[in-house]
Amino acid sequence: MFFRDILGQERVLGFFKQALASGQMPHALLFLGPEGVGKASTALALAQALNCQDRRPDQDACGQCRSCQLFAAGNHPDFWLIRPEGEAVNPQIKIEQIRELRRQTGFAPFAGGWRVVVLKPAEAMNEAAANALLKTLEEPPAKNLLILTASGERDLLPTIVSRCRRLVFNALPQSVVVQQLQARRGFSVEAAILVAAVSGGSLGLALAADHAALLADREQMLSDLAVLDGRSLGPALDWAAVKAKKGAEVDRFLLLAQLWYRDLLVLACQGTAPHIIHRDRLAALASQQSRLGRPLILQRLQALQTLQRQLRSNVNVELALNAFIWHWRQGRPSAAARAHRPSANQIL
Repeated sequence: MFFRDILGQERVLGFFKQALASGQMPHALLFLGPEGVGKASTALALAQALNCQDRRPDQDACGQCRSCQLFAAGNHPDFWLIRPEGEAVNPQIKIEQIRELRRQTGFAPFAGGWRVVVLKPAEAMNEAAANALLKTLEEPPAKNLLILTASGERDLLPTIVSRCRRLVFNALPQSVVVQQLQARRGFSVEAAILVAAVSGGSLGLALAADHAALLADREQMLSDLAVLDGRSLGPALDWAAVKAKKGAEVDRFLLLAQLWYRDLLVLACQGTAPHIIHRDRLAALASQQSRLGRPLILQRLQALQTLQRQLRSNVNVELALNAFIWHWRQGRPSAAARAHRPSANQIL
């Protein structure tokens, strides 16, 4: 893995290249950012560059020396990846793993360069492991670099965060994810744009996505919207009762519904096809936008966002869904307009 293979993280790479050129590498790094944006790949590229015997002028690894060959083979003796152990629902990085790390870092690196140890994800450390790691961070051994990867700081001890150099990894631009999906998965432009939008700038999630399953989820979301917007309140309340028991389905509905209404708002603001995510549903979007109008589209987007915030704060899910339904149905189109509304099958 090389710096030149990392996409969309130029600021982070610039920091590393400067540190390598100056010989001033921190002893501990904390990589923060969402899943699938290149944190683990960057850690591997940094380890390879640190140990390269003939670095390029841009501070990237050469790819030819003995050290680079060991990295390419996946068996460099001074690169460690510590991950959660166990088959439990919430596997953990345990104190025994950190004790072994402390024991090994008491010795010089085997190959004479840098030993790089990656803890992924750092949030998986239990309390005992985290406290044991603090001792290493307080007295860092020479030529040993610790890299912790995490989605955020909240689940880490503040004393660990304060002893690491923080580097934030951004979500990748949609254009980068779309390009990679086309090149590596053979997706059409329309499919790549939809998958990229749902993946939220995570190339890892996008590459692992099942496009057919995503289309099925979108059809279910549109069917749900038709229930919420129906003339009778009863089916909508029944929908809430069912969804309240299926948290993952609610999360998926919220994500896809917000993307759908985002497209409606783009059209309401005179946006054009290149700015639309659901390009294969452009005709249905245009028809629905003309019936709803910008004020109602904005109101419903706000209702979706409010529900998402509430569900993150541990509220009663069914009550939150019922309140959402009430807000959703306010200001619905007139009966005359509803008479011309296409059915759920037409929207799909």
